[in-house]
Amino acid sequence: MITLRDRARALEDRYAFEQTIQFRAEARRNKLVGLWAGQLLGKENPIAYAEEFAIWAVEHHDDQHLLKRLREEFAAAEVRFDEVDLAGRLVKMLAEVLEDMRAV
Repeated sequence: MITLRDRARALEDRYAFEQTIQFRAEARRNKLVGLWAGQLLGKENPIAYAEEFAIWAVEHHDDQHLLKRLREEFAAAEVRFDEVDLAGRLVKMLAEVLEDMRAV
C-alpha cells in the first residue's frame, strides 16, 4: 500500500524532474536567443556569442535581465526592435523548445 511518505517522495521527485526540464529548456532557449541576437548585432562569431549569452543567462535567470541586456546591446548597435516582439520571442522560443523536448 502506498504510504503518505511514498506519495510525498513521488511528488518531490516529480517537482525536481520538472525543474530540471525547465532549466534545460531555458538554457536551450537562451542559446537560440543568443544566436539570433548575435546575428542581428552582426557579431563576427554568433555561435560564440550565443554560448557566452547562454552562460551569462544561467547567472541572470530572470527574463527581465535577458530583455534588459538585449535592449542595451541592440540600442548600442543601433538595431531597431519592437519591445513587445522581443518579449514575445522569448516566450515563443521557450514554448518551442519545451515542445521539442517533449517530442523526443
